[in-house]
Amino acid sequence: MSFAAPVFLAAGALAALAMVALHFLARQRPRAVPFPTARFIPERTARAPSRALHPTDLPLLLLRALALILLGAAFAWPVWEAARHGTVCVVLLDHSRAVRSAAEARDSAAAWLREGDALVLFDSAARVVMGRAVDSLRALPVSRAPGSLSAALVAAHQAVALVAEHADSAELVIVSPLSREEWDAATSVVRAQWPGAIRVVRVGMAVADLERGAVEIRGASDDPLRAAGLGARRSARGVRVVRGEATAADSVWAADPGRVLVRWPAHFPDPPRDTTGALVMGDDVVVAPFPRHVPPTGGDVIARWADGSAAVAERPAKAGCVRDVAVEVPAAGDLVLREGFRRVTAGLFAPCGGAPDVRALGDPRVAELRGPAALAPARAWGRNGDRIPPIAKWLLVGAAVLLVAEPLLRRRAA
Repeated sequence: MSFAAPVFLAAGALAALAMVALHFLARQRPRAVPFPTARFIPERTARAPSRALHPTDLPLLLLRALALILLGAAFAWPVWEAARHGTVCVVLLDHSRAVRSAAEARDSAAAWLREGDALVLFDSAARVVMGRAVDSLRALPVSRAPGSLSAALVAAHQAVALVAEHADSAELVIVSPLSREEWDAATSVVRAQWPGAIRVVRVGMAVADLERGAVEIRGASDDPLRAAGLGARRSARGVRVVRGEATAADSVWAADPGRVLVRWPAHFPDPPRDTTGALVMGDDVVVAPFPRHVPPTGGDVIARWADGSAAVAERPAKAGCVRDVAVEVPAAGDLVLREGFRRVTAGLFAPCGGAPDVRALGDPRVAELRGPAALAPARAWGRNGDRIPPIAKWLLVGAAVLLVAEPLLRRRAA
């Protein structure tokens, strides 16, 4: 047996010792002494504290001491530990849009899975698969969402805590093409929380969609966007920019796979709320005195004003998507010619969900992901970490029974 918080056990023992010491300070009735007159006797119960040379009420003393010790032992979180042996494996399987072949990824993951291991499936989110994990691989498709190594590593901690109860070490295997878009600012921090090596099994990277289409801008001939040459750009499967009111035909056009309908009014009917100083989209920032309009509600925010409010929102339209842009483009000035504005516009013309970065993760990042050579000790996780151990429950029940019996025994002793 081990105690997760032995300080409570020590506190219970000290409290029991203090209670035993106080037990010797008994309040006893003084010996009767004859008085010549009764008028000097106070009209109250004649009791006074005196030191007892021999302990009295031993059953009551033992009951109180045992109750305190049981309470301390319960709060010390006792756990029976069985003998640990062997290695448990947690497989993180990437099925994001960066994966070239779902069959290749499934076969690579199945080669590492054994009975009692855990499987984590991840793209932009992660979920733990328990039970017969191999059966979950048979019909696993490739997702259209980007991958997130941070989400996968967080789920790995949850998975190993479920299967590492009787193992002495834990091995983490990542089956992924490891594209650059899967590494974010939190990945290094989350990776540092895993106390051992990570085995990396790289599978084929998806090839970027080379089917291109022109960016169609439907607006006036002197539109600032057209004057800046943005209409001559090409994008995956085509982008339609509507500078006026979108029609039902536009919505039907946007429903086809990969198409992007950008609703970007040339003139906004409602006055702006105020003026803001910058437009932010990912790592790109355009600094200018923008009138702050608000896009229609609903959808995912993909660009924001400097105060954090939404500037561009995206919502799905069957196989395509629709983007509502609340950025007012001035007819005069060089705003549309600035490099920052052109980078933001390129993001608006990117495929639905953002343009995938299918470049391979660099060697320094992969080396950081692998980490040290030693496996992680499974003792770092415990299945009972999130619930009260059974023995602690019984200790609490025993202490409660003794505390209920204490007043009855005290009354009887009195």
